[in-house]
Amino acid sequence: MVLTTAVIVLAVLVLLDLLLSVAIVRRLRDHEAQLADVLPATEPGLRTGTPMPDFTSADGSFTRAGVLGTPVLLGFFSTGCRFCPAQAEQLAHRATGIAARSIRVVSVLTVTDEAVPDDLTPVLEKSGTVVTEHGPGGLMATFSISGTPSFLLFDGEGTLIGKGHTVDEPLERWIP
Repeated sequence: MVLTTAVIVLAVLVLLDLLLSVAIVRRLRDHEAQLADVLPATEPGLRTGTPMPDFTSADGSFTRAGVLGTPVLLGFFSTGCRFCPAQAEQLAHRATGIAARSIRVVSVLTVTDEAVPDDLTPVLEKSGTVVTEHGPGGLMATFSISGTPSFLLFDGEGTLIGKGHTVDEPLERWIP
């Protein structure tokens, strides 16, 4: 009799705990939805619609003034990146279609370790200009790039109109 009563009491407590847990989860989801309505969505890097920051590459060959007036696709790569070779090949493959739309391609290659061979430059040169930087920082910091590969598409006035981690993402609306 005592054991049966203990099992029934325990079962009731477990059911109450389950109901309370469901109520708390539901309340947290409601609260999260309310926060999403109030707070702006955060996305890393530059937001679409923002102007191109003012910049000059370390060697002075690549500047904001030098790319304004024509749409430009900036590709950010690094020698230690395992996904960069595939995206560099994709960029080289799409270079003709990109050029047909009068979009200039500039690849920024960050050499993070001199011991790592640079297999990317010959591939990236097939699609346009290559700007090489040594060590992290520089243009990646200026454009708020947190990882490679990354692509930014700016219109002729210097407004960001597309971005992504594959070459197809920023171009999907502009080049079918």
